[in-house]
Amino acid sequence: MLPASLFKSVEIAPHGTASESICTALRKAILEDQLPAGRALPQSELAAGFGVSIIPVREALKHLEAEGLVAFMPNKGAMVIGLDEADILEYSQIRATLEEQAAAEGVRNMTRVDFARVEDAYEAFVAGVEGPQGMIRSGALNRAFHNSIYAAAPRPRLLEMIEDLNTRLDRYIRGHLIIEGRTNITHDEHKAILDACRDRDADLCARLTRIHILEASRISVDVFRRRHAGLNVG
Repeated sequence: MLPASLFKSVEIAPHGTASESICTALRKAILEDQLPAGRALPQSELAAGFGVSIIPVREALKHLEAEGLVAFMPNKGAMVIGLDEADILEYSQIRATLEEQAAAEGVRNMTRVDFARVEDAYEAFVAGVEGPQGMIRSGALNRAFHNSIYAAAPRPRLLEMIEDLNTRLDRYIRGHLIIEGRTNITHDEHKAILDACRDRDADLCARLTRIHILEASRISVDVFRRRHAGLNVG
């Protein structure tokens, strides 16, 4: 049985966007680990829960398949899929390369208005990751901070590729924040990136961004490895 919370507070729009609403709800549940890797997603149960026909459910699942969150397995139907250690590392290395470029170009094209948005996003991250829900919120807040820098770069296709990688990785790369002291280190790293933006130092911002991503992914993979080995983390 799928969790009842999956179907709560989901408003299905009446004009052909039911699949989008379902896709959003399922994506959120997957990224927040309400639907872990290996969980079956029966189309009939989803349709009944959301109060729709099978068609928008199938469309939503196909979209999530394209995002790398769902797979259609022979004789089993749709299922939440996860990444293994090698996948996380490879995707993170690709992400670091792309975001390094986006950071440099963002700083080179940054206006005062753009920088004000970066400051706002930095402050939102610092405030938002505190408390019991901080871990869940951290992925979106972290993306918002980095994306506020990249938004100044006139590279829409580059940003689309980065967003796709973040969607695939989000459930795994926030794992480093459970380690004692890592939240404060992340704040410091973000502050250094913010200062590089303020100083218009594109090369430094790019280098700090790459180091920040790779170090977080390295620690998160260690957390992932220890969890799968049944060892304590934190």
